[in-house]
Amino acid sequence: MRLSRISHQLMTVLIASMFFMGLSVCTSFGQQPGTSSATGTKPIDTRSAPTPELYAAEPEPLTPVQCGQCHISIYRDIKNDGGRHKLQCEKCHTRFHAYNPSKQNWQQLMPKCSNCHVPAPHGPKLTDCSSCHGNPHAPKKMPMSTLLVNSCSTCHSQPFESLQKFPSAHTKLQCQSCHTSHGYIPGCNACHKPHYQGQPFATCASECHPVHMPLQIKYKKDADSRTCGACHAPVHTKWSKSPSKHAKVSCASCHHTKHGYIPACSECHSLPHSKELHNRFPLCLTCHQDPHDPPVKQRSK
Repeated sequence: MRLSRISHQLMTVLIASMFFMGLSVCTSFGQQPGTSSATGTKPIDTRSAPTPELYAAEPEPLTPVQCGQCHISIYRDIKNDGGRHKLQCEKCHTRFHAYNPSKQNWQQLMPKCSNCHVPAPHGPKLTDCSSCHGNPHAPKKMPMSTLLVNSCSTCHSQPFESLQKFPSAHTKLQCQSCHTSHGYIPGCNACHKPHYQGQPFATCASECHPVHMPLQIKYKKDADSRTCGACHAPVHTKWSKSPSKHAKVSCASCHHTKHGYIPACSECHSLPHSKELHNRFPLCLTCHQDPHDPPVKQRSK
């Protein structure tokens, strides 16, 4: 009885195996030679013929515009604030697209400032370039960081020395109070009112007040006399209303050289009167008592 049961089980397994074998044959029947049994498509031929003519010419170096097609923000930074860094990209980047995450070779690939800037342009104390020039593609655009503000005198020694040598209200200010960003030169009207209506504020420095030593007043010979009148109002009013020829001469023409200079009459008037009269009255102001409004000779009708 047991032998008969085993024979029956073996027969069942044999029939099932033959069934699945036949099914596989039926499925692949009519399949084209060289096609995939899963999709019925031909496999990709990886043995295509080489085309060496594609590599016959040497590639031309990429232009900055071509680099900028992918690196748009970097291209715009250099265009707007690149300064002297407006160079061919490969001048600094000698290797392109060679970063390998497994090697962590970023620092080895990035160009170093010392490759071009030797010796250090700002002296031995300021050697960490990126602390001020955070973006090498926009070196002219620098935020007013603590390090930068504390180092103004390292690069701009002359303004610093002037502020210390000639104390004024400007000496008490921090650099960033006026220069809110590096390289920014504010107009005088940011803090000061004009000396007269319609005064162009470019004249603050060019006519009277050097910004880092504003009390050391200097001016050109063509300085507008209305500027002088802002501080010397009584004299300016008297001079401007005088019927004499002096009213046609600007303040700076006589008070030249430096602020507060008092000219001698002989600088313009050699011997307007007889020798005898000059010997008797050697001082012009004995008669011409006010040089800003001298008496005018009255001609008889």
